[in-house]
Amino acid sequence: MLAATHAAFSTVMYLGGATVFEYKIDPIAWCLAMLFSIMPDIDLPTSKVGRPLFWISVPLEKRFGHRTITHSFVGIAILVTLISPLYFYFPLYFWAVLGGYWSHLQIDMANFRGVDLFWPSPIRVVMPGKRAYRLEVGSKAEMIVLCSMLVFCVGLYPMSNLGLRGGLHQILKDFEISYDEFIEVQGANWYTLELKAIDNLTLEHINCVCPILGAWQSGLIIEHNGKVRSVGKSQMQHNLFPVDAVLIKGEPLRVISQRVDMKGKSLRWLVNNLKANHGYYLVGELYVDADKVVNVSQIEAYHPVLWGGDKVRLHYARAEDLGEYLNVTAIRGEVVVQFWLRSHDKPVELNFAGGADSEEMPGVLRGL
Repeated sequence: MLAATHAAFSTVMYLGGATVFEYKIDPIAWCLAMLFSIMPDIDLPTSKVGRPLFWISVPLEKRFGHRTITHSFVGIAILVTLISPLYFYFPLYFWAVLGGYWSHLQIDMANFRGVDLFWPSPIRVVMPGKRAYRLEVGSKAEMIVLCSMLVFCVGLYPMSNLGLRGGLHQILKDFEISYDEFIEVQGANWYTLELKAIDNLTLEHINCVCPILGAWQSGLIIEHNGKVRSVGKSQMQHNLFPVDAVLIKGEPLRVISQRVDMKGKSLRWLVNNLKANHGYYLVGELYVDADKVVNVSQIEAYHPVLWGGDKVRLHYARAEDLGEYLNVTAIRGEVVVQFWLRSHDKPVELNFAGGADSEEMPGVLRGL
């Protein structure tokens, strides 16, 4: 095959692998795959690689002939031996070189002659077996195949950046795919949800690109118009029913969190004494006196503050979400204060005020 055909086929394999196995495209690895896709023809002095390396290609052709040792498992074994250090230091480059080399052998099997894959055995491997379907070097059929692969590469490139699941996600816009992907990657980056949904209470149609805070009851918690809502398939457990949903990856996320012992303290004490230069979320459970009644009429399926008998559960709650729960004093329990920081955000400056009560806080929290 022509050098251009080999380079195009190696590119198809490289981008196809990135699509299926979801590894990140690396320009150096890509170039190595294309370079080594023509390397087996070093046994041919007239080839693209054989001409500049004539001092290797001429002896190889005289001693072994074309498409023999360099087109066999023996040649692959020699290559693996030579590039083995890459496996330990740059594994991506190792597989790019090996994959590019193998792509040459694979497409050469479609040539009339085939390759001596099991050299020194005289058995030749050809694929497909029917001669009429094989390609002649430089023929019109090879040009058609080359052009087809170039078009295929153009289509594969955006898919390779998204991955197979990401590509299907963009096409299907399925909420369950968004949920599964977020569960795998949450905490590493900021994520938003491009969402079309229906409010289960008002039947309002909602279109938004909303920040994702977390997961809840097989659904996602988002912030929409300054209000925390849950999105999911269950109309009994979630506020919004998703119609279309696409997960969008944002910049890296750094989460600073600290546990706060709430025994004998109220949420009002926490809010009044927590001083920080960043917004925060509260997550945790407080056990309270079950005889105390909180005057809250809550008809939504999800709320950042959930009352359950003797327990108050905070799930990505902000100070403005606490409302009627501020005066509830905890018998026991703890709250985790989470600060979500972007790369350009200033360091967290956190301290507690309020006299003796502040001494109950861990020292590490005061030093942040």
